[in-house]
Amino acid sequence: MIKISNKYYYSFISLFILIIVYIILSVHITNLSIKATKKTSEQLPSSYGMYYEDLQFRTSDNLLLNGWFIENSNLQTVIMIHGVDSNKSDGFTLELIKDIYDMGYSVMAFDLRAHGDSEGNNLGLTYVERDDISSAINYLENTKNIEEIVLFGLSYGGTIALSNTDLSPSIKGIVSDSPFYDLPELLATEVSNRTFIPKFIANLLKFGIIETIKIFHDIETTKIISRIQSAEKFNNPILIYHCDQDERIPISHSKRIFKFLPENSTFKTFDNCEHAKGYENNKKEYNNILKNYLDFIYK
Repeated sequence: MIKISNKYYYSFISLFILIIVYIILSVHITNLSIKATKKTSEQLPSSYGMYYEDLQFRTSDNLLLNGWFIENSNLQTVIMIHGVDSNKSDGFTLELIKDIYDMGYSVMAFDLRAHGDSEGNNLGLTYVERDDISSAINYLENTKNIEEIVLFGLSYGGTIALSNTDLSPSIKGIVSDSPFYDLPELLATEVSNRTFIPKFIANLLKFGIIETIKIFHDIETTKIISRIQSAEKFNNPILIYHCDQDERIPISHSKRIFKFLPENSTFKTFDNCEHAKGYENNKKEYNNILKNYLDFIYK
């Protein structure tokens, strides 16, 4: 009979416990990241003097999504993509939509899966929402005969916009405000910022997060990055906004993204704001840049 010394026995037990703790933390973080907080719209476009049409469309996995279409005399359309735990009218979104409408463009705004008035329980971590965007574009193409679209995403929605440049020939431009580049890195950083776990240990969880998201939710986070990188093949310039003081999604994410964008793309930074607050704190400059971009794309 083989005898195992106490030293090796306790080392084995310690390693086993560490592995179990690692798995539990990875699964826990994944479960937290996949859940959305539903908030229904408290304001309507009519509150800002805009006539709108309620719309519904289904995704390929049979979720019913709800939104609005605000038609202008010009049918060139901006699709607004909100952030996580938000909805189509949350915060300053309707005010921004009104500014875009006043620039002369039609606007579509809808609630992503698991948000607002749309169906669904889990987030797609920007990966599955490709289906949401595809279904929205199909709706505009088939019911409104719209052939020119700009995707405009905020935060989580900014990453969705950037990672779907190849989705349809109708997509002529991309505007992304405060996107993230590397989801597991972002989640690991959140763990470090919000718990007692040191940053270097939190970073070790990145592999576990990647694997648990893949195993339990069939989402490959590495493909989110490769989809973003494929934006370099997009035919038109892309516009990115980001605040220097952003602690939720550090500006380093946009800096890495910008390396893969087409020539003549714009990366506008603001030094007086926190996460996704560039519009609120710098409305005039923000809108001037946006109008110049939309006018160039839709010329």
